[in-house]
Order: sequence, then C-alpha cells, then structure tokens
Amino acid sequence: MRRLGYLLITSAIVGLGAAPAQAAGPVDPYPDPGFYINIIGGGASFPSIAYREVFDCQYHPLGYDNVTGPGPRAINTNCPSAPYGTATGKGYIFVYYAPTGSGNGKSALKANNNNTLTNPISTTIPYTSGQLPNYPYPQSAGYHFSGSDDVWNLADQIAWEAPNGPKSKYGNMIQLPGVGGAVTIVLNGKDGAGSPLNQNGAAVSGSTSSINITRQAMCGIFAGKITTWDNPLLTASNGGVAMGSGQITVVHRFDGSGTNFLFTQALVAQCATVTGPDYNVAGTPTVSYAFPWGDQSVCPALPRGANRVNWPDQFPTVCGSSNPVPTGAAFTNPGVNGSQAQVNQVVNTNGAIGYVSPDFTQPAVPTGPITANLQNEWDVSTNSSGSPTFVAPTLAATAAALSSVTPVFDSTSIGNPLAWSLQGVMPNPTLPAAYPIAGFSWLELYQCYNSGANMPVQIADVLFGLYGSSAVEAIINSNGLVKVPNVWLTEIYNLLGNDNYRPQNTWENNPGNQCVGKVGAT
Repeated sequence: MRRLGYLLITSAIVGLGAAPAQAAGPVDPYPDPGFYINIIGGGASFPSIAYREVFDCQYHPLGYDNVTGPGPRAINTNCPSAPYGTATGKGYIFVYYAPTGSGNGKSALKANNNNTLTNPISTTIPYTSGQLPNYPYPQSAGYHFSGSDDVWNLADQIAWEAPNGPKSKYGNMIQLPGVGGAVTIVLNGKDGAGSPLNQNGAAVSGSTSSINITRQAMCGIFAGKITTWDNPLLTASNGGVAMGSGQITVVHRFDGSGTNFLFTQALVAQCATVTGPDYNVAGTPTVSYAFPWGDQSVCPALPRGANRVNWPDQFPTVCGSSNPVPTGAAFTNPGVNGSQAQVNQVVNTNGAIGYVSPDFTQPAVPTGPITANLQNEWDVSTNSSGSPTFVAPTLAATAAALSSVTPVFDSTSIGNPLAWSLQGVMPNPTLPAAYPIAGFSWLELYQCYNSGANMPVQIADVLFGLYGSSAVEAIINSNGLVKVPNVWLTEIYNLLGNDNYRPQNTWENNPGNQCVGKVGAT
C-alpha cells in the first residue's frame, strides 16, 4: 500500500516544465531539479507548528528558488541533516499550511478556494517561497487539503453531497487522523491580584506545575460557578492552601476552532452530571455544573461540543434570548483567530485560565505558560478514598487517551468520513493512565485532483511521510503531540490502497478510477 507514496515519483515532472528564474536562495547542498509542485493546505492551528516543522524537514525549504529561507521557524533539531532536512529526491515539493482555524479549513475545502484562508492570525507560521512569496496565497495556486480538529459532521456531509456540490466536482471527501494531542488547561500563573499562584498540590509525574484541578472544579470554572482563586474546591486540591485570590478569568477561542470542539465536547460529556455550590449566590445553593454554552450554529442552542459555542461574553443574546455572563464570573476572548492569540490573551491577563494544544505551552515551549493537571474518568469512577489523583498532559497520557478507541471498518464504511468521525472521538477516555481531554487533528483531502502531474501521488507521499518516519515522530513528540496509533494506521493504509476511495487524478483512465469525468480539485 505504500506504493501510493512512491509510485511513479519521477513522472511527477511531466507537464510541469522548468521553474521560472528567481533570485538565488540560500546556499544549498542539493542540486536544483528545475521544477516544483506546490501543495497548499490550511485550517487547524492545533497541529500547525508540528506540521510546519515536519514539512520543512521532509520537503527541504532551503534553496530551489526559495528566497525566504526555511520559513518562519528553524528546522527542528530532530530532523536528520538539519538545517537542510532530508529532501533528497523530493525537494521539488513545497507544502504550505496556513493555520486560520478548523472551520476556516473546512470552508476552503468545500469551495476549493484558498482565498478563504484570510482570517487574521497572530503567528508567522504561513509558509512562503520563491514561487509563492506572499500570503494570502493566490487562488491560481490551488487548494489541496485541510486540517481540522473538528470532525466532519452530518451538516458538512449534506453540503458536500448537495446537487452540483463539491462531491460532483471533487469526488468523496477523505478524512484521516493526522496527529493526536491533548487540550491543555493553560494558566497565567498569577491570581486575579497579580500575585504568583500558590502551587501546593501533590506532585504529578511529567507536569509543568503543581496546580491540580478536580473534575468538579474544572466543570465549575468553565460553567462560571467557580470564579475566584481562593475557592474551597481549589484549595482542597492544593494541600489545603488557597491558590491565590481575586478573579478567575476564563479565556476561550474566538474563532471556529477544532481545539474548541475537542475541549467543549469533553466538557459536555464529563460535566453532564456534575453539581456543586454556586459560590456567587447567597446561601451557595447546589447547582448543576453541566456545560451550559450551546452550539452556536443551531437554534435552540443545544449544550453540545462544537467548534464555536455561545460563550456569554461573545454572544450576549442567543436565539433571541439573553445570554448573560454568570454573576461573579469573567469570560473573555482574544478577538482574533488561532492558538497563539489564545495563549497571548492568557499570558497577558492576571488570573486567566484557558485551553490550548500542548505545542504552545511548557515543556514544548520552555518559556511558554504552565498547564494544570486534571482528574480523569478512571479516578472519578473508582476513587473511594476521597483523595483524588491527577494526570498531566504528557505524551504517554495523550497516547493512552487515543488508545481508548479501536476503529473497525469494512469495505462499505471505510470510504465514509462520517464513519471515521463516529469512531474517532473520545470525549471521556476511561483508561487509568489517560489524560481526560484529547483527540485527533484530522486531515481532509479530495478524492479527485486535477492539479499538476500525479498530485495524488504527492499527497500520499506527504501522508506517508507524516506517519512513517521515526525522525518525524520525534518532531511531532517535541511539540507535545503524538503519532497516530498503529491500529488507526492500518485502516489509513487500507483506505489509501483502495482504488474506490484513494486520491486519484481526473485524467487517469485506469480501471476503477472513480474520478473520470469530474472537474477535480485544482
């Protein structure tokens, strides 16, 4: 099945011609092959740093008319032959990725239009080269794949299969897990008064802090019921010492975000039956700590995980009704897209707490913010001592969460993206070592391409490069993310080896080609 990654690799130059003359790039140890292929993607910011570093390692960003050098990031030290990468034989491939949010990536995929990748972002991760020196990328360069932590849903599929819709032009939508990761609870490190948080909690292996938050406390904070750092539920898991004083400010994503989807679907599942005191009401009555902010895309607004939900500071009215911030609570958002914006808002707000992928926090970023340790379902369900235990968002704990699901497909379901979505979510992992908030970041591809010679072969090469190399796994791990588990890789290779579903060219007339007669993604 790996034949897709390497089959006819030399035929990729057919019809491409020589690259136009450009200013000389940096000194390069490899010869310029005189041709190139641009592969453009965008969407989820959750895996964006890992993707950029993998692509820079494997597809050789230096030289070959690339006057901008290795993009905005240095070559990851886990890349063999750094600083040049390992692009011998495939240095003509340039992979671009603009992290503008999962919802944005889905829109670009449906329209086959990279002009939708223009939402403001606060990082310099979008890659440029001598061929495409500017961002936003020109529509003439095409669009080839998206990233999304928000799984493909029924509404997405209905839009895809509509008369004269994307399926009629581009074939099936192929959804595959790209990497796995935790959603960390990220902290400013100071209380609402600007004093360092007291960290007296029990030590947790692999943690970046001694701030331990129980299931009940986590649910209470994000429901707006636990609003100060000296709350008794926080003090109880901090060695009996108040963490601090002053306002807890909840920072949430502004955009249609896959990180938001992973986080909110976990809270919907984990907090549904949790109750506790409402400390901002006289007599502190017992109330529900269930996640109260509904899916922003529907009316009535249902309390379910979504890539954008009705946070009360952002949507003061919902379906014609008032949606106030709970008494005593504070919610805010950065007002721009992307994970870096979320981190910046947390770092610049005393007493802040938020959520972000681990590649923006310690230890992946030594100078980044710290994260909290959480109580998982195993401990909630089995702990009878009254002394909870906590799990840090480590690589091992993330892998344990992803291992809580084993996919099962047959010949009729393997090509259905909704079947992958159904099996690929884990809102409340039950294994004892699992970090409680984790999931896949997905890659979304077209079945039918009409862009460059053998574009499907190059897309498959990108995929196999992401899944197959120990060096690439080390790059992914260095960003706090994990490789897709082997049980999922088996199914991925099964799909990519199936002539009914794998990426194909519209102009190939080989038996079984499902794309003959289609326009194809450009």
